[in-house]
Amino acid sequence: MNIKTKIVSRTLLSALLITPTLSMAELAVTPQTPEQWRSVTDRDIEAAYSISAKNHPGMFDVNNPVFPELLKQAKAEALALSAKASGPQVHVAAIARFSTVLQDGHAGVFSSVERPARRWPGFSAVWRGDALKVYYSETDNINKGDVISGCDGQSTETLMRQRVFKFHGQVTQPGHWWQQGWRLLIDEGNPFLTPLKECQFIKANGQAYSKTLDWSVRPKSVSKHLTHAYNGDELTTDLTWPAQNIAWIAMPSFANNDKQTHDYNNLYKKVASQRTKLLSAKTVVLDLRHNQGGSSYWSLTLAKALWGEQVVEQKMDSYSQNSRVWWRASKDNTNYVKSLIDVVKDQPEVHELIKEIAAGMAQSLENNKPFYIEEKQSKSNLSESTVPVSDFKTPVLVIVPSQCASACLDAIDVFKQFSNTQLFGAPSSADSLYMDVRLAELPSGLGKVIIPNKVYVDRARGKGDYYKPDIAYNDIDWTTDKLLEKIKQL
Repeated sequence: MNIKTKIVSRTLLSALLITPTLSMAELAVTPQTPEQWRSVTDRDIEAAYSISAKNHPGMFDVNNPVFPELLKQAKAEALALSAKASGPQVHVAAIARFSTVLQDGHAGVFSSVERPARRWPGFSAVWRGDALKVYYSETDNINKGDVISGCDGQSTETLMRQRVFKFHGQVTQPGHWWQQGWRLLIDEGNPFLTPLKECQFIKANGQAYSKTLDWSVRPKSVSKHLTHAYNGDELTTDLTWPAQNIAWIAMPSFANNDKQTHDYNNLYKKVASQRTKLLSAKTVVLDLRHNQGGSSYWSLTLAKALWGEQVVEQKMDSYSQNSRVWWRASKDNTNYVKSLIDVVKDQPEVHELIKEIAAGMAQSLENNKPFYIEEKQSKSNLSESTVPVSDFKTPVLVIVPSQCASACLDAIDVFKQFSNTQLFGAPSSADSLYMDVRLAELPSGLGKVIIPNKVYVDRARGKGDYYKPDIAYNDIDWTTDKLLEKIKQL
């Protein structure tokens, strides 16, 4: 298999592995009493630990020797919460704590127990930059844009660390503050969190004021006002010209499906036919809002259309030349990868790659070796070759949302190889070195364990590395019109 085929197959394989079916098994008996709920919760926590310990690459990762103890800590802290109370929402909270101790979006466990209706204090908030701000309000004298500086005698930052990040997200990731900020002023029924009573605010003119919080079930009508609170409006995958000499390429998803294939093929045709116009444009905007990953094939192909195929391939070969992939060859991981062989039988490139990996994992398992290490493809004459120069010099602005991870980060990896690229917007999210997850059922059927199948060794972008914006955009409104207005000013 040549290098080019390997790259294409790898991206499709990643998308395949990280999108398993999220079906939930029916419980034989639904827990009813506090004792039953505590028993179910404890059993699920123990199972989450056991399944992870048997299958997670971190248990044998010489570059992460603390992982086994961290996994034990996750179990201990989850069980400590279960010991304090019981009930369906304790299951949710304890399971969530197990995951946040690990601080890894590609590992842990989640509960699928139904949550109660969300309660709110009459307004909703978003995190932007270094502050929590009111996004929408139905409460008198609390207005959109007001900064929430603190509540109940503690700063907003302290409250975020103590209340939100104990159960959600990764506290060290700036992008996760953007993602999770709204939760501070929402009551989701967590039995270990007492709703806040009073908050302090600062208006745009600097005037400070306080407000006692009045909690109630958030009306369904509020949802329509929050549609754009996270990423702004969602555009279709396409190349458009919203202003003179400004090209806008929207890529809200890298999913693998018929619609994406159709939309991206049309996009590539437009880029090819309008490339001369793109070369003389004032700015090319690459819009990643709403993107939550998938296959990096789509962004790699776009980069080749813009900067040139040979240029992109040379730069990415150089960028990833030291990276290796180690597959954790546990019995269950190996059986899972084997099961994918029939799933992709109509995709020849991916089919061959899956068979190769499955065979390697099976051999490692038989030899009692923890990993199957993928054979490194040779890159002949890479250091001696002359790197071609791209004729695409137009300034490129990549709009980065806070949840950008996985294949979305792969896209930035490519785009940032070129000096004419700047990142605009929020800090991105980050990837673990543990990738390509599968899901395993909890004994109760009330959730899933997240198991990564492989670990990257010497990946160019390290564990927890994220992209900071070259041009930060901390305004509340992330709609296309507002972003275009700001980009015109730049």
